[in-house]
Amino acid sequence: MKNELKRYLERFVQLSEQELNHALDFFEYAKVPKNTLILESGKVCNFEAYIISGCAREYFVDKKGNEHTVEFAIEDWWISEINSFENSKPSKVSIETLEETELLMLSLEAKQDLLDSVPQLERMFRIMMQRHVHVLKNRMLLHLSGNAMDRFQMFLNQYPTVVQRVPQYHIASYLGISKEFLSKLRKRVGNSCS
Repeated sequence: MKNELKRYLERFVQLSEQELNHALDFFEYAKVPKNTLILESGKVCNFEAYIISGCAREYFVDKKGNEHTVEFAIEDWWISEINSFENSKPSKVSIETLEETELLMLSLEAKQDLLDSVPQLERMFRIMMQRHVHVLKNRMLLHLSGNAMDRFQMFLNQYPTVVQRVPQYHIASYLGISKEFLSKLRKRVGNSCS
């Protein structure tokens, strides 16, 4: 189960086999059923999780009761609510599995111990954070300046397999449009996302 994470780590840092195996010991395996909340809004996020298999989404509910999907996470991605995790503050978002999902979870204490014992991994976490900020910034700019088709095209580029794996209303909430309008966009794009 940890081979996927091992390959992920090797993309960012060069570690000895002993260091890699030691690093993997800090992660706990979890298999979570479909449609399970692994983080509820208002509670403190106590994990950063690497996804071995499955799909999850991060979302919030506005004052009118409407759900807004912030991001999706699939295999070889990470999921967490970093502000809540790093600062032990209540989360403003929830995280839900959309498929049965296998995770390698890292608590804050385990992460601190991991970075103390394998300091080279600071680089990996820094790069991950930079990439995450870049993706979120691009998404924000596109929402402010692009149209719905632009947002849908970006979604297809960023999440090419998600469109077949999750309910359309989650994709619509991610794009900030109605399910009906998403259906029209999909027809315009053609069979490439069917």
